[in-house]
Amino acid sequence: MGEPRQLQIEILDWPAIEDLIGKMRNVAEQPGAAERVEEWRAEHGTEHATPQARSFVVVGSTLMFLHPCPDGVVLPFAAYPGGAVKVYTDPEHAGLSFYRADA
Repeated sequence: MGEPRQLQIEILDWPAIEDLIGKMRNVAEQPGAAERVEEWRAEHGTEHATPQARSFVVVGSTLMFLHPCPDGVVLPFAAYPGGAVKVYTDPEHAGLSFYRADA
């Protein structure tokens, strides 16, 4: 699988990342969240997340999920209908490959 060809990296401070993670986990637990994810996949195809990805949510036209990077730190990802993927990370983790089949 490897990294998506259209991987974007957005650097945020750690409190902003933690806030985003908390919001995503909260939305993922809401009624109907799983159905919206399935609808997104039916319309746009698979996001190619590894089996380690969690807390899938749809925000507008974007599918978001949480994924651990190699050192275990969990980071938010956004998958866009056109195939691009964005990771929200802190400066410390920006140089790592987070989105690997073997991660």
